[in-house]
Amino acid sequence: MIDSVSHLAAQQVFKQNAIEHAKLKSVEFPQGAPGIQQPSETKSFDNVVGKFIQEVDQKHKASAAEANRVLLGETDNIHQSMIAAQEAGLAFNLMVEVRNKLMNSYQELMKMPV
Repeated sequence: MIDSVSHLAAQQVFKQNAIEHAKLKSVEFPQGAPGIQQPSETKSFDNVVGKFIQEVDQKHKASAAEANRVLLGETDNIHQSMIAAQEAGLAFNLMVEVRNKLMNSYQELMKMPV
């Protein structure tokens, strides 16, 4: 008896939520309405992270190229080579720290009771 009553109540709540959801989906905002900004480009999480990783990789490659130029005797600008190496190292350490923070945040979210 209790199960059938709760089942009917759940169905009514579901129908009511579906109707409200349909009403909200039917609302359309006109293009160029004041106060509503259209996104210029779609930024997703994987695009942001992928771009960040590519930038770190480019810094590492630039550092390696600069070190090779110094080692081959093409240039004697060891300061630039050291700066590039430090910049690449800092970028890599930053990437690792951001990854660690994201993983900690994900694990905290997974521990939360639903």
